[in-house]
Amino acid sequence: MRIRFHSAIRKKAAYNLGSPDMSKLQIEERRVDDVTVVVLTGEMLLDDGDLAFRRHIATLLDDSRVKILVDLDGVTYIDSSGVGMMVAQLKMVRQRGGDMRLMRLNSRGQRMFTLLKLRSTFEAFDDEALAVRSFIARPSA
Repeated sequence: MRIRFHSAIRKKAAYNLGSPDMSKLQIEERRVDDVTVVVLTGEMLLDDGDLAFRRHIATLLDDSRVKILVDLDGVTYIDSSGVGMMVAQLKMVRQRGGDMRLMRLNSRGQRMFTLLKLRSTFEAFDDEALAVRSFIARPSA
């Protein structure tokens, strides 16, 4: 299954098993208080973006950063392995006592998450400030 997202793309850092310049998914991060905002740009595909995402989340968990907000505004394409990796990483984060929430999931992405019955699995937000505040009200799932 492949789902295409449309939005503006910004590029910064890239992660890939091979050459970092070859990855179709760029990952940036920043901190807002104790919440790590992970900004994804590009495509999350089998053996490329999904693995980069897994490694990035593992690094955050190794640093005890368990409040993670994933900004999907720049994601143009995601396949079933990308979705599966997001679910797997959500489970890992929750096992560490944290939570991973989604932000700026476009209408097509919202339909996909509804079809896959993942809307109740992930909390999703349109507004970053509201998403960050949600970690204060509900630090973990």
